[in-house]
Amino acid sequence: MKENNYTLILRSIFHNKRIERVNLAKETGLSPSTVTRCVSKLVEKGYILETGFSEGLSSGRKPISLEINPDAIRVLLVDVGARITNFALGKANGLIEKLESIATPITFEELLREVYYLLDCFRNIDIIAFSIPGMVDVNSNKIIFVPSRGWRNLEVSIRGVEVFLDNEANLAIIAEAFSHEEIRKSQCSVFVTVREGFGTGLWINGRIYRGPSYTAGEFGHTTIDVKSTKTCHCGNNGCIEEYTSVTSFFNTYGEHLRREINSLLQMRDKKIDEYLEILARAVANIVNALNPEYVIVGGELAGLKDEFYEELERRVKKYSLFPAAHILKVKPATFKTDTYLYGALYAVIQEVFIPRVIESIS
Repeated sequence: MKENNYTLILRSIFHNKRIERVNLAKETGLSPSTVTRCVSKLVEKGYILETGFSEGLSSGRKPISLEINPDAIRVLLVDVGARITNFALGKANGLIEKLESIATPITFEELLREVYYLLDCFRNIDIIAFSIPGMVDVNSNKIIFVPSRGWRNLEVSIRGVEVFLDNEANLAIIAEAFSHEEIRKSQCSVFVTVREGFGTGLWINGRIYRGPSYTAGEFGHTTIDVKSTKTCHCGNNGCIEEYTSVTSFFNTYGEHLRREINSLLQMRDKKIDEYLEILARAVANIVNALNPEYVIVGGELAGLKDEFYEELERRVKKYSLFPAAHILKVKPATFKTDTYLYGALYAVIQEVFIPRVIESIS
């Protein structure tokens, strides 16, 4: 119960940015005395800050606002893409500061050299969080396999700094669940990440599901065309990601891609119609297999016009079994850009920072 109370309070302050004790009690459903006791501990430990008085909330004594202490944890975020790797600084209040982008190195050792360079530039880093486009053993900080780079069985350790790494789609669904109560409380939600590849993060019965060998959600490597001559990075032919990859289909990515897709939507071009049809078939396979309440679409497909997601939902429901289609909602990703940087930060807050806070107080 104590752990749950602190989690509720921290999450509520995080999402409101600034909130007063009285509103914190209303929002969390906790008693005012419980809120006062927990907040006192969190302030004493330096995890949250009292940041002055709120205006217009009462005619008497002004209530004090509370905020997450941004420096309660400092995270170096590393989003490894098949083409581009992005770096940022993340803080406990959920804000990030973009640092730089580089062409993703051929070897992981080259990537680590850039990480060490940034550690020399930015002191007081508590943890380094990697978003990996492949399979990751989160318990041993081991990259199992990154198909686009051929990286296999790499144990990641960095001198003097804690390391956290996970698959990019897993990080994205953790961030969505942390941000939205309906996702957090759903029996099954799926984050579909589409960029160079196609992967999914699975949220099942209130928690991330990675599988016993950490390969759950690799729907991009299921076969969509048994007669295909297209060879995937994984070594098989006819994989879904060979057809849904935006960089292959549209031959661009980033803001250029978003502008092109939005333009094609407006013109009702047959190219976007073809892509939506392929993507809908792929997502419908997931819906028929898992029966999710929510499918969240992100990666390079984040930040598009609402029309894209509405049309995708219509087509996915068309190809899904009726009971599954009846409850399904297709949603855009919360973060329109930098999904995996935010995903890595939110995952660290959820899976490292909050447990660490509770442990220190207990």
